Amino acid sequence: MTLTIQTSEDELRQLTLTIEVDEARVQKAMQQKARELSREITMPGFRPGKAPYDIVVRRIGEDTLRGEALEELVQPVFEEALEQAGVEPYAQPSLENIQAKPLVFTFTVPLSPQVTLGDYRAHRQEIEPVQVTDEALQEALEYVQTRHQVVEAVDRPAQAGDVVTMSGSGRFTAPRPPAEGEETTAPEEGETGEAIFDEERLELLLDAKTLFPDTPFVENIIGMAVGDQKQFSFTFPDPYEHDAEYAGREATFDVSVTDVKKRELPPLDDELAKLEGKYETLDELREALRRDLTLQAENTAKEKTIEEMIDHLLEDATLVYPPAAVESQLDDAVEEFKQRLTRSGWEFKDYLNLQGMTEEKLREDFRENTERGLRRQLVLREFILNERLRVGAADIDHLIEDRVARFDNEGLKESMRNYYRSGRGFETISSEVLSDKVYERIKEVLSGTAPDLAALAAAAEADEEE
Repeated sequence: MTLTIQTSEDELRQLTLTIEVDEARVQKAMQQKARELSREITMPGFRPGKAPYDIVVRRIGEDTLRGEALEELVQPVFEEALEQAGVEPYAQPSLENIQAKPLVFTFTVPLSPQVTLGDYRAHRQEIEPVQVTDEALQEALEYVQTRHQVVEAVDRPAQAGDVVTMSGSGRFTAPRPPAEGEETTAPEEGETGEAIFDEERLELLLDAKTLFPDTPFVENIIGMAVGDQKQFSFTFPDPYEHDAEYAGREATFDVSVTDVKKRELPPLDDELAKLEGKYETLDELREALRRDLTLQAENTAKEKTIEEMIDHLLEDATLVYPPAAVESQLDDAVEEFKQRLTRSGWEFKDYLNLQGMTEEKLREDFRENTERGLRRQLVLREFILNERLRVGAADIDHLIEDRVARFDNEGLKESMRNYYRSGRGFETISSEVLSDKVYERIKEVLSGTAPDLAALAAAAEADEEE
């Protein structure tokens, strides 16, 4: 055995791996390196690669040769030590120290996190059934009408329901008041609050229910014609449920109208249903919209329920994980951010220069959210392991067939099947299956109907033995 290994673990799930390498192995590596170097270095009196070992040592020095050999030994020795010690790194290990003679490598190896959940199975919570209100359905129908609306310019002052194009600005008359605990700074002379909008061309629907609702904004625009310019001010209600940061603040607007258009919405009838797609009647369209809204509501409820359970798990969980786990997540977060910038046409260095920051500062800005995300991932993963939840091939096939059923073309169906069976498509469909299983189990836990954990463990062991 050429390796002598010592290990010690700290309180942060980091393993110090100390590896002493037998000197005979080091000498063998030095001789191999000497042969390689003799082919690269001119040795008077010897053909390339034929100089004796002691000549090469005198030429380049024993310490230099030993250093070159040690570099070649690091990776194979580390991999061999991991296998010999039965250690599997959770994140990127680091080489902390090298002692040349005797040769000793010291590595820090991040180990997998340890998560201990509390008695989450005692938690009870009522899950409200998903409902689609008549108001939500009506809004969806109105949205369909909007997609098929006819808009045309008119030579008259603006009326409620028109689409108005304007230029100008809206600004708060004073800076935003400091939040509780935030340091207060005196405004400079002439300083005003931030802009609400400042546009050369802004197209707005004059609907008082959606455009700065509960304010006289729309009322002030109604009656303006092309070429008109107007200044007006008002104070937002306090509280202001539509945007808390606007509450109680005075704003002034300076706008000019450049275009006025009237909208004609198609009636809610069978003809609208036919315009929308493969529907023959308004009732068919209404039912399809209700199904879509129900699915959206169910997905929202599922996400909310899972997030709430994660919150509950974190309250009583004990988590121990190596710092390298956070750094690894930060690497991924920064890389994803770089890719988003690239897709938006930005160079990462140009973005940093514009923001006046370094990549290290960006990492620190990401750190809090990244670590929070890691902790949430870890407790959810432990829940999945604890509940013995698995994604089977039959589960995936069932969901794939459900997804492709919406297509009429058989060729397109088969193409989508192939997409979902490999690569990113497979990852997406597998994640969705697992999410559904998590949601169903959480509902069982919260209602007190979840299967016994011991029975689940026994069934899992039986499956593994088959």
